[in-house]
Amino acid sequence: MYIGHYAAAAVLVTLVPDSPVIPIAVGVAWPDLVWPVLVLIGRERVTVGRNDPLQRSIRFDSYPFSHSLVLGNLFTLVPAAIVALLYNSVLVGVLFWVAAISHWVLDLVVHMHDLPVLGFGGKDRKLGFGLWQHPRAAFVIEYIFFAVVVLLTARPTVYVGVLCGGLFLHLLNANSFFGFSRHNPFSTPTRLALITLVGYIGAIAWFTLAWE
Repeated sequence: MYIGHYAAAAVLVTLVPDSPVIPIAVGVAWPDLVWPVLVLIGRERVTVGRNDPLQRSIRFDSYPFSHSLVLGNLFTLVPAAIVALLYNSVLVGVLFWVAAISHWVLDLVVHMHDLPVLGFGGKDRKLGFGLWQHPRAAFVIEYIFFAVVVLLTARPTVYVGVLCGGLFLHLLNANSFFGFSRHNPFSTPTRLALITLVGYIGAIAWFTLAWE
């Protein structure tokens, strides 16, 4: 799930129209902004299938701090509090936190039974409905989901920027669903972490500029 997270951002910005867009745009991406950093410093682990570019070949071995429902979202209260102080608004901090929680909920649809619930304990339950098992369907469904939500929530004046920008970013990720290359171009955890970080920074900038 990449561009689909910004469907959640569209809903939150629409529900609270006076809210600033940037905290929500960062919030929906937050777990995937933290995850690359934790991978780079060795606190979380991922295994990349070098001979398979599809998203389903990536094995998320351990990511309790960034992607668990309980522990990950408890830690997210810290940046949420900082956001509340920066904007002098408890509501903006809450919106950031809800946006971050939405990331886990949407990831649940696509991930391969690897999302931790608690984030601690040796017998933590892991969930995932596994839409990535059907990569072509996943690619189409994610964009349709994003587009429908945008059409239902956004002002008509921002349709072009949001929908076309979202489609462009989604197409950049197409190799992960269609396997155009024989090998994964991001064949190491470091490369995958870096491209994830760059991708979400770009998505935050696009959504903020396009929506406003």
